[in-house]
Amino acid sequence: MNENNKWIKKTLKNRNIALIGFADLSEIDSNLCYGFKYGISIAISLKIIPSITNEPSKEYYDEYERVSKELKDISNFLANKIKEHGFNAYSLAGQRENEEFRTQLPFKTLATRAGLGWIGKSATLITKQFGNAIRLNGVLTDMPLETGIPINSSFCGDCVECVKNCPGKAIAGNLWSLQMDRDSIVNAYECKKVLIERGKILNVTKGSCGICLAVCPYTKEYIRKYLG
Repeated sequence: MNENNKWIKKTLKNRNIALIGFADLSEIDSNLCYGFKYGISIAISLKIIPSITNEPSKEYYDEYERVSKELKDISNFLANKIKEHGFNAYSLAGQRENEEFRTQLPFKTLATRAGLGWIGKSATLITKQFGNAIRLNGVLTDMPLETGIPINSSFCGDCVECVKNCPGKAIAGNLWSLQMDRDSIVNAYECKKVLIERGKILNVTKGSCGICLAVCPYTKEYIRKYLG
């Protein structure tokens, strides 16, 4: 690990980060990467898992919002620290979804390039350590970094737990590969409709219903090991 990587990890020490990865973005269209060659993917694990019943969990939605805000703060903090260190940087916390629920450079794309995980059948990032019980953010930079080995294919195999349990039947069940478009994996509009319908009782319109998260075998193993 080079000195820049060590410096970043030291800078983010004690910031409640579950995973951090470093990505070489040279194979991605430079316009999508805002002209930067390197990316830093940051993940925080969720400590509260969503309900799989018809009644949504307020505790989960609160945890989702808390972790999302924490990640935004960390990404902005790191980008500013990198600039103070003499390099340019851009926090992905400033990205906004368009009307198709897409961003210019998805957090999960950055995470796969950094080797943190793969895109599951639910179109969420899945990691071996935490399943998809994580939230993501990131920073782009021109600071030279030692980068991870990208993950280019799925480890979901024959598992269809998220497909079977999706209340909106939004998940196609296809195994992800590098060039696959999101629409071949999940219907984002049906997914959003379920969130809004389930969230009415709590006035929730952001995030996801989280059922695909709760039923993922990798998430269940994380729960068994660390959350009891």
